[in-house]
Amino acid sequence: MRIIDKLADRLLEKVAPAVTADAACIYLSTERFIAVDTRCSSQRAVWTVIHYDNCAPKATSACL
Repeated sequence: MRIIDKLADRLLEKVAPAVTADAACIYLSTERFIAVDTRCSSQRAVWTVIHYDNCAPKATSACL
């Protein structure tokens, strides 16, 4: 049982700060565009950027 408690504490230490930081972010808008991405076999990717009021934007991409 003690091992499970330690693992739970470690997980909480890693996840809790991220969760509280994301909770403070206020969503503003989402922007999508197609761009050249050399990591993709087709050389193209769809990028999604989510903008927040008091947090840095978060960008993700998906190959076409």
